[in-house]
Amino acid sequence: MAAEDRSSFIQALELAPFAAMLGLKIESAAGGSATVRMPFDLRILNEGGPAAPIHGGAIAALADVAACAAVWSLAETTRTATISLTVNYTGFAVNSDLIARARVKRAGKRIASLAVEIADASDALIADALVTYKIA
Repeated sequence: MAAEDRSSFIQALELAPFAAMLGLKIESAAGGSATVRMPFDLRILNEGGPAAPIHGGAIAALADVAACAAVWSLAETTRTATISLTVNYTGFAVNSDLIARARVKRAGKRIASLAVEIADASDALIADALVTYKIA
């Protein structure tokens, strides 16, 4: 499938109800890499008001969607399912958009391994993730 044909699959990821609820925006996805933005919103915070850190679950969801967009940017991808997601939280995200950068480290016939880094608006690392997908 040509690269231009991938755009409909990648757009569908952004329009999925959960991704839309988080406000996720796929800024780029091509050649096994993707950049996804999660705009700051009070609904994704831990308890504590506007200065509270962004919830780890929202950060993990951002990592998963970014990895999914990266793997769907490969022409050979026709189906995916998350096998595992490991997130290492390295800092607090407070009152900031988050940007996830995902890249396929290795893609075989059935499994793809991806690395994701999530940074805040000042480019401080907030989390990194290793995501494994079943692909077809």
